[in-house]
Amino acid sequence: MANPPLSPPALDAVLAFIPLFEDGVFKETSSVYVSTGEYAPHARELQKKLRELAIAPDGFDWMSWVQQARPYLQNPESISSANAEDVSRLVAMAVESERFNKSLFPHLCSSGVLHHLLLRLRSLSV
Repeated sequence: MANPPLSPPALDAVLAFIPLFEDGVFKETSSVYVSTGEYAPHARELQKKLRELAIAPDGFDWMSWVQQARPYLQNPESISSANAEDVSRLVAMAVESERFNKSLFPHLCSSGVLHHLLLRLRSLSV
């Protein structure tokens, strides 16, 4: 399974969210979803930009990969050593899981998983 090449403009658009995470903008994303049933605008925009990045490996079945993702989800700091393929799989899982579990994406925003994914994307792209 090869990863598609990253589009520099799409990657820049995704990495532009890093300062928002660092400023705490995403901290309450999960709470907002729980209380309103809606994604916060910044979360919806991040999800859209991650989808546009389109880095999922061809033919990737994210549902069958959830167990392998669990260590990253439970310890977001571990993403800092994830390989490029696992990063692309995590991004695919984050954006595609909405169809089955609408609360997962906001949780990934609030828990730090997406922040660490973006940091790892940035380090892998240099």
